[in-house]
Amino acid sequence: MSSNATAWVPNNNASSAYVGDPPNTQRDWYIVRGLLRVAGMGDVDPAEGYTPAAAVKTPGDYSTKRPGVIVGLVIVLVTILGVTGARLTLRASVSQMRFGVDDWATIAAAGMALTYTTCQLIMAILGGGDHIWEHTYEQYNTFNYYGEIDKLIFYVTVALIKTSLTLFIRRLADRTSAKWRWFCDFFLFTLGVYIVGAIFWYCFTCSPPQSQWDKLYSGQMETPAVCLDTTMQSQVLNITHVLQGVILLSSPLIILWKVRMDVKKKLRLFFIWAVGLLAVLFGLMRMLKADFTSDITWSYTTLLVWTTLDVSVGTVVISLPVLDAWLADGARKAMTKMGRTTKGGGIGNSGYGNLERSGYATSKSLRTIGRQNTLQSGSRHYPDSADGIIDNKEDQVELGIMRTDEYSVRFTTAETASTKQGVVISSADARGL
Repeated sequence: MSSNATAWVPNNNASSAYVGDPPNTQRDWYIVRGLLRVAGMGDVDPAEGYTPAAAVKTPGDYSTKRPGVIVGLVIVLVTILGVTGARLTLRASVSQMRFGVDDWATIAAAGMALTYTTCQLIMAILGGGDHIWEHTYEQYNTFNYYGEIDKLIFYVTVALIKTSLTLFIRRLADRTSAKWRWFCDFFLFTLGVYIVGAIFWYCFTCSPPQSQWDKLYSGQMETPAVCLDTTMQSQVLNITHVLQGVILLSSPLIILWKVRMDVKKKLRLFFIWAVGLLAVLFGLMRMLKADFTSDITWSYTTLLVWTTLDVSVGTVVISLPVLDAWLADGARKAMTKMGRTTKGGGIGNSGYGNLERSGYATSKSLRTIGRQNTLQSGSRHYPDSADGIIDNKEDQVELGIMRTDEYSVRFTTAETASTKQGVVISSADARGL
């Protein structure tokens, strides 16, 4: 402790002092010294307190953003849990779907996204959205602790989100040329370098590392910690994050045209990629809105909005290709129900159409139907219900998404049941009946 601080006597039985006031406890004194060192004011006596420009209370100003911040973060938590849970439930409940490495990457990305949002929720509960002068040194130190930790969590989260999406794109690339597979492999390598680089760069920004996120620990050191410039660190990681997002979401536009897939499925994937571009835009806005005032607990909410949107939209986008089949099937069922008439339980012209009027199998003729020995020749039509990629060599399920085949076959009914011919119908036909 410096000689100037010996005249100051701590009152450890008192509560922590408010930011801008002289410290009450010994812990307050250490926190103030740690904050002053970060601000380049290490020679200032901590007994005078830490007084940023915004720490001067404005009379009658009791405004707060905290309730809105908390509600918004809770909605984000529920959204991430709901979408990711629906994806994993669909994988587990449908036997034709395969659990792949991209699902493991999605679990990791969603877990990190939940961790990031939870840390932000703790920051909001501890004073995020209020003015800095309304909080004590202890509260501000905890707020700063989670804020610094969340920086690293954010960079790892967005990299894992891109990893999951890249693994999905690689499945598409398996149906095209080897060059696209090599591109995906190289991009995965760059994402790995990004994650490792962000962790090492962040953890070794200061020596000792703990002084970066714990101002109490930093103030307890007799010699100030040695730290690198964090401005350059943030710029490099943020610019790389945005550029990787642009490259990743642009490449599938070319790959999709070369993949044998239902047209409607392609259009929905293009829409998903368009939603993904929003995440890139949010990342760009986050980079542009990274400036804070000295009233950081109040002004940080602008950056929080763009950062949270970047994380949450990205987490949702990586699950949409899997949920696409389920969403499309739900929409199809809803349209079919809307097409039903109230007369005799028949089927209207919408949906799958009126089978009886079109000359195809009716409910009466399907009662004793069996498997037809010979089917009408011609190429098979892979309907929208397929929702998957068709292998050129084997008609197997790709992308872990279930495919059903629909046949359009006429038949004639023999005079006796033993000579009746039957047809094979898909689950989509059965729903149309």
